[in-house]
Amino acid sequence: GAAPAPSKTSAMAMVLARSSGRLLASVGRGHLVGFLPSGAARRFALIGGNPAAPLASFLRALPRVGAAFQRCGLSASAAASSPSRSLTVFGRYEQSVARGLFRRAEAQVPCLARLDCLLGDLGAFQGGCRPPRGVYIYGDPGAGKTMMLDMFHETVQESGLRSRRAHFHDFMLDISRELHQIRQTVGGVQDPMALVAKKFVEESPLLCFDECHVLNIGDALLMRTFFEHLFEAGGTVVATSNLAPDELYSSGINREVFKPFIDSILSNCDAMRLSTGEDFRSTRSAALAASSDRRSFFWPLGPDADRQLEETLALVLTEGGGDALEPHAGEIGVPMGRKLPCRRMWVAEGIKAAEFSYEELCVRPVGTHDYIALGEQFDVVVITNVPRFNSTDESAARRFASLVDVLYDRHKRLLCTIQAPPRELFTAIRKEYSDSREDVEEDLGASVRMPSFGGSSGKHVAQFRVPRAMAYTDTGGYTAAPLEEAGEAARPVPEDPEASWVEWSATGLKDACMWDLTGHTKAEQHDRLLPLIRCESRLEEMSYLHGQV
Repeated sequence: GAAPAPSKTSAMAMVLARSSGRLLASVGRGHLVGFLPSGAARRFALIGGNPAAPLASFLRALPRVGAAFQRCGLSASAAASSPSRSLTVFGRYEQSVARGLFRRAEAQVPCLARLDCLLGDLGAFQGGCRPPRGVYIYGDPGAGKTMMLDMFHETVQESGLRSRRAHFHDFMLDISRELHQIRQTVGGVQDPMALVAKKFVEESPLLCFDECHVLNIGDALLMRTFFEHLFEAGGTVVATSNLAPDELYSSGINREVFKPFIDSILSNCDAMRLSTGEDFRSTRSAALAASSDRRSFFWPLGPDADRQLEETLALVLTEGGGDALEPHAGEIGVPMGRKLPCRRMWVAEGIKAAEFSYEELCVRPVGTHDYIALGEQFDVVVITNVPRFNSTDESAARRFASLVDVLYDRHKRLLCTIQAPPRELFTAIRKEYSDSREDVEEDLGASVRMPSFGGSSGKHVAQFRVPRAMAYTDTGGYTAAPLEEAGEAARPVPEDPEASWVEWSATGLKDACMWDLTGHTKAEQHDRLLPLIRCESRLEEMSYLHGQV
């Protein structure tokens, strides 16, 4: 390619010379990736503004870059020095590509370069001033966000720096545990979350946070408060998400209370969109299918699927060279001192496995914290009779998706008998959410508040503002319906805004559900569907034995 214009090269050299960090460059396949560790041009100061400029262009520009460094009192050799390629995120990525573990995607290169830039900033940071800006990477499922986050976390640790890596579910559990411990040891304090955030930063100033996605008001409030205190305490965050920061919690109740979290992310992190146009998990699944790899999911339900499951389970249990021991029933310890009954488990030696029915893990009141306990205690989880979810099975479907999230994040194996292929399990729920509308200005949306005056019972009550898309039912309650379908039953736009507020009462609104107060626009419905879309992507890869290691 043509050499970059002198003005661009000189400007880049001057910014490099002023930077207090290191120039991190990785050369591979005839390309150079360079990124500024700090400064105003942090995001775009690549050779010629191109994240993958030809190596020849860089070499032709080297004399001018070196001269600029010397004019600023730095030697070219010192400026060009960089850590070993094994200590850069891009170097680790290139090594993985060379070993055939990943296929190179040019769309991922700018994110990798920005992470290398942050690595340099963290190494140069001495405290006492503003900490390095973090990175918020967002994009569609299967684009490689978690892969890059893990590479960055491992590289930071190999560099001798401290880093805490947490999936969303584990993060929320850690926050709850720390809050409980503070209340037990310190007692009542005005702002216990400030102490939690301070402890996090003292243990590790860097938080690598995977899968930032919020659907309920409790998580929204905890995250807002924690991250505000984390940034105040000097923490740096690298996060991944399927949504841009300003799209988070779009289907949530009282979204305005969550907006300070969005502001804090945008103030302390560089948001980078990752768009590869490909779900690499599906691509890998197709490659495993072409290689006739052994499956770990079996459908349709029936004796043949049960037989294949037993054969595969026996193979997995003897992978270490031992004999498959006889299973036994028992109880598994889960959080809050509870016990989870298990009909068959293998725990004596070697690979540990536990088997449950779909109803036992997803229909009964079992939650994410229980799934985390399973992931910590077992190498393999077996689930039988997973159905094709109906539109009325949404709660169970979301529990199943949370279980898949936990096991995938921990690289645990999941063996299943399922009613339909992974991409068809959530079809009915997807269809239920397909009847959406665009946001309309006159719709007041939904919200909940606690009025300062008493309710009909004379005590403090909750009030909610009914969206126009809520229609009255024959039983006198409310039901969710697209605005177009609600027709005459749809509530008119009130002249008095206060007239749209209704007392929340178990007797007066027996059909009402807070979940129904939102989820009617395209953005809101996409927000709710994302966990299931992400689950489909992961199930594609996990449906083969070698897709789970």
